[in-house]
Amino acid sequence: MLTGIVSGKNGQLVSLVDESGEVSRVLCTVTIQNNQFRLSCKVEQKALISLVFGEGKEKTTYPIMLEEGYFSFSDHKPEQG
Repeated sequence: MLTGIVSGKNGQLVSLVDESGEVSRVLCTVTIQNNQFRLSCKVEQKALISLVFGEGKEKTTYPIMLEEGYFSFSDHKPEQG
């Protein structure tokens, strides 16, 4: 399971996408609500996949290592000072 907190993306889709084969395969998708999301899919082995926010020209992609367990994602940037 991957949970996350992101700002300014309410109503957008977030997906886990396996792009390792000839054709990309969407593993799961949810809509971001209240700046939060929760994605869950079955994992048989470690795999490098993409965490994708939005669609088309507006999408943002982060590579992540998917494996069994519970993980979190945040777009919060620590304050410098």
